[in-house]
This record gives sequence, C-alpha cells and structure tokens, in this order.
Amino acid sequence: MTLDDAIRLKTELLIKGLTFSDEALKTVGQGGLEKVFWVFEMTPSTHKGTGDGTRPLPNDMLLPYDLYADVRYSPGSPFKVHKSGDAVILMKDNKEICEVRWPKRPDFYDKKTRSGESMKKVASMRGDCGLRVCFDNACNYFASGEQCKFCNIVPARQRNRDHVVTRKEAEDIYDVVKEAVIDNPVCSHLAMTAGAAKDDGLGNLPQILERLKPLLKEKNFPIVTAVTATRNIEETEYLCSTGISSVAFNLEIWDEKIFNEICPGKTRRVGRERWIQSLKEARDLLKPARALSSFVVGLEPKESVLGGIDYLSSEGIWPIMSPFVPMVGTDYEGKEAPDTDWIWDVHEKATEIIHRNLPDAFCDEIWDGDIGICPSCTTTKLFFDFMRRIVPRDNPKRIMSNESVEAFV
Repeated sequence: MTLDDAIRLKTELLIKGLTFSDEALKTVGQGGLEKVFWVFEMTPSTHKGTGDGTRPLPNDMLLPYDLYADVRYSPGSPFKVHKSGDAVILMKDNKEICEVRWPKRPDFYDKKTRSGESMKKVASMRGDCGLRVCFDNACNYFASGEQCKFCNIVPARQRNRDHVVTRKEAEDIYDVVKEAVIDNPVCSHLAMTAGAAKDDGLGNLPQILERLKPLLKEKNFPIVTAVTATRNIEETEYLCSTGISSVAFNLEIWDEKIFNEICPGKTRRVGRERWIQSLKEARDLLKPARALSSFVVGLEPKESVLGGIDYLSSEGIWPIMSPFVPMVGTDYEGKEAPDTDWIWDVHEKATEIIHRNLPDAFCDEIWDGDIGICPSCTTTKLFFDFMRRIVPRDNPKRIMSNESVEAFV
C-alpha cells in the first residue's frame, strides 16, 4: 500500500463509514479510546455501542502510514472491522485490507474536576495527542432557525447528553488542561470551539482564556480557537493577545449566494464581509499561516471552493477543508455524500494552490502542532495528509502513539 492508497482509504472511510463485528467492538472496551460526540455527531447513522461500556464505539482508528481516521458508523458501508486472533482487521467487500488499532484511552477519562464533573465530559482526546473542548454546545443560530444546514451541534448534544456538559466552566476546563497537558502530559495541544453565542460575540471564551494563562506560563502549549468571526477589530486584537497560537473563523462556503442559503445565521448576524475582514485582522496579528478558515467541501461547485482557497491563501489566510458528510439531525441528513474522486481532486488541487500561495503552512512548526492541531490528531479532515504528498515526512510521534500498522499484500 502506498501513501496515496492509505489517503484514499481514509477518504473513503470518512465518506462511506463502516460497520463492526461484535468481537471487534469488545476490543475497544479493552483500553481503546471510546467515541465522545464532543461537538458534532459526524456520522450518517446513529450507533451508541452497547451502552454498558464493554463494547463502545471507537473514536478513531489508526491506518497504515500512521493516518488516524474518524470512525463513522454507516450500516450500508462496504467497510467492516472484525477481529482475527489478537488483531483487529479492516475489510472492504469482505476482503481484508489492513490491521487497524484504536487510540489508547487516557487516564484522565476516569478522573473528575474539582467541581466533581467527569473530565471526559469537559474535554476529549483525538488521535494520539489532541485535546478538544467545545466550551458551549449550544448555538444561538438554532434558537432562531438560522443554523447552518449541514450542522448538528445542538441535535448531537440533545441525543448524547451523557457525552458532554453543555456549557463548560472555566475552572473545569482549567482542571482538565492541567491534568492532560501539564501534570500527566498525554496531549500536546488544545483546540477549542463552540456554537454561536447569544450576543454573537465570544461567549465565555475570554474567561476561559484568562484562566488558562497561568498554565501557559508554566508550559507553552499551542491553542487554536475555532469560533464565530469577531464583531470588531477590538475583539480580534483581544483574542490574538491571549496567548493562542491560531484562530479559525470558518466561512464553510465561498460562493456568496450558496453561503447565504446554507449559512443563514452567519450571513444575517455577522455577514460575509465581516467574516473575511476578521480573518485578515487575525492574519496581521498572528504568525504566518495562523489565521485559518475551514470549508465544507462538497456543497458548492469545485471551481467555487478552489477560487476561495486561491483568494484566501494569497491573502495569507490558510483555508483548510472538511469533506461534507450528511450528518444525522441536520437539514441535509440523507443527502448524497460527494464522490471520493471528486473529494480527492479538490484536495489535490487545493493543496497545490496553498503550497504556491502560502508555503508557510508547510513549515515544521505547524506540522508538529503549533496551530493547536497536527496530523496525528486531525482525524476528520484530509488536508494534512495531502500536504505529505508535496512535502514528504512522517506524522509526529507522541507519548500515546501506537505502533504503526501495515497493509496486507
């Protein structure tokens, strides 16, 4: 199996999902990292495992070339994971492809904050090194019927109330970060996000960032905040002065007409022009390639998204991509997912554009996680994997990293 084969396999798994044998699920409960729907339920079908903890749904899985892929259950998928001897094997159309491994379960998942809250309901782990916090799983756009049509942050919270605390307190986040990054460092960096706040501002993010400042003085670890675009330059200046490494104001869609249709809350309450201006302000305040904007790839024509990627990257803003999945509980549930070849072509062309316009995005610091995420914990996206095709290198190895797996001949 070549690197391209492994990336294509991950692409197919993100789009088509997979199923499991009962014996394979049992192996997750034996030290594997179970699924926590920390922000979205990024799957076309709901699967909760057995519910008794012995056979939970796995969070991610390790593929050849040390690629981590988000695990997405889909009963009609050609992919299935089963157990063979001591190994867990991925099959396609009943043909064995490769061994897979689950990420290791961190000790902090069994600990509580000082307030008595379960730490894994406050923050969860992705891949083998990324700490993730959705500091508010509510979204004001849903309250007004203006939610993004591909998003299920609120329905996911309603269906999985045992997974997360809706609004996380700054003290609880402090406790988990201290445990997972400082005291028992299984995580290398922190990514935080939230739904849209009631005032269209930063919500309780300022209190959280102020509370984390003592930890940043103790140990400098990268933080990315993926939030609604700021209302003014003063908010942008504050956000970029708190010690964060990068910021993501996610436009999602480049074509203005399609953006207005699919993201009505972002259109009416913030506006596309302000969204782009926020990105340019952050670009001027942070290190190169630290102002990011994610696109949901598969909801607008190829020429449109590539045009947006060309424009933003030429402006010093790093456009990253997330393949569209028709997630449960969204307006697009049941909609056809994009074709694997189409997703591949967009990522291939986009990566070439970004390499030409914004070579700083390919630097070693970013590859190691300086933007708050890295190739070893970005399990729901493909952009890091495609960057390896242009600048060849291995994915970072961490304290919790598994042994690599190989494909079968």
